[in-house]
Amino acid sequence: MSSSRYGFMREEEADLIDKLISKLKDQFGSVSFLEIGVFGGGTVTGVVKRCQEIDCPVFAAGVDFEQWKPSPVPLDNYAFFPTDSMDAWRDIKFLIEKVGDMGGKSNLGEHQEAWPQDHSYAGKPPSVLGVREGLAKLGLLQGYRADWKLIEEITSDTGLMGMCLFRKEFEL
Repeated sequence: MSSSRYGFMREEEADLIDKLISKLKDQFGSVSFLEIGVFGGGTVTGVVKRCQEIDCPVFAAGVDFEQWKPSPVPLDNYAFFPTDSMDAWRDIKFLIEKVGDMGGKSNLGEHQEAWPQDHSYAGKPPSVLGVREGLAKLGLLQGYRADWKLIEEITSDTGLMGMCLFRKEFEL
């Protein structure tokens, strides 16, 4: 794992994010990005920078402890929710109330390999990053949400950490 233009991830993953941002721009005209576990904002800063480079409107939000809020924030309208990110993805009510549908038509979710945590549920399974579990709790992975559709997935067994791309089909 190394530091890249999107923070702490492999270059292959950063290349994939470049391609996905271009795909989102072409298909939807904008990008909505939610990062649960900001840890200083390397990923969101990279997403915003790439969107600006290709003239793509972007909305970004993040959830983490206050000390991990990006400084400076990547956008004037960047939405940051100071709370334990390990609790936020487990709390579907928090996600819906605070983040809603991200004000856009697309969403990129990232599933990361085991990365031990030292807060919240630390020491209790699962005490690793769990974006996929949060996506499942939202009903996105199982197809329970008619308003969202999983349109592309790079599984973690590819040697990369794994990513999911969802499309907003319609407003409820």
